Amino acid sequence: MKQKIYLVLLFIFSFLAFALSQLPASVAVQVAQGYLPKNVAFGNLSGSIWQGQVSEVRVNKVQVFNVRWQLEPMALLTGNLAGDLTWGNPRASEEMSGKSNFSLSLLDQQASLKDAVLRFEVEQLMGQLNLPLPVKATGRVIFNIDEFESGKPYCQQIKGDVFSPNIRVEGLTGWFSIGELGADLNCKSGDLAAVVQPDNLLGLQADVHLGNNFQFKVAGNVKPDASLPKEVHDAVKFLGRPDAQGRYPVNL
Repeated sequence: MKQKIYLVLLFIFSFLAFALSQLPASVAVQVAQGYLPKNVAFGNLSGSIWQGQVSEVRVNKVQVFNVRWQLEPMALLTGNLAGDLTWGNPRASEEMSGKSNFSLSLLDQQASLKDAVLRFEVEQLMGQLNLPLPVKATGRVIFNIDEFESGKPYCQQIKGDVFSPNIRVEGLTGWFSIGELGADLNCKSGDLAAVVQPDNLLGLQADVHLGNNFQFKVAGNVKPDASLPKEVHDAVKFLGRPDAQGRYPVNL
């Protein structure tokens, strides 16, 4: 009798697993639409719930194109939703792009990432900062995240760095380069934080925090290199009085 019950349960589980594997991604999104935030919109979907892609995902003014996923069905047996995710075209600098291996606990909603890469334009970051002067800048920002574990409000643990190989700024006489900028990532009291490495032409040393409601805070100082245009040296004077070492305060 026990063997028959086991076989029946195995058949039911196998049938449900097969049915889910054949469920189109478009149907799954329609079912979940009522549970998603209203500011999230999807483009054309194809494939199944386990492996598929969507042409576009829009959250407010942020657009991500060509999102592709592949889930690991066996992870569900341990109460986790896990798989691989890729998005965008890494060769198109104007697009947000990246990839990640992810895991989401269905029990406590904890999320983790491994071997993640995120690329986007510096203009998208500038729009989140309250700068004392209007600044136009171009360049690519690249996040390399070896490991990440979510926490409140954002992270419990992170190992990685952020790097921008060449940032260009528009001045009164045209565009000029401020060179490379890099920072090491860490978690501070649940906030996502970055410590800017001081070896850059701006002489920028700063702690950057991403707090509640995606609010950026930057605290540090700056001392531009003599090779930068005069207008850069003039602009930093609006930041306040320099200290004894000629460094101007940065508080954004």
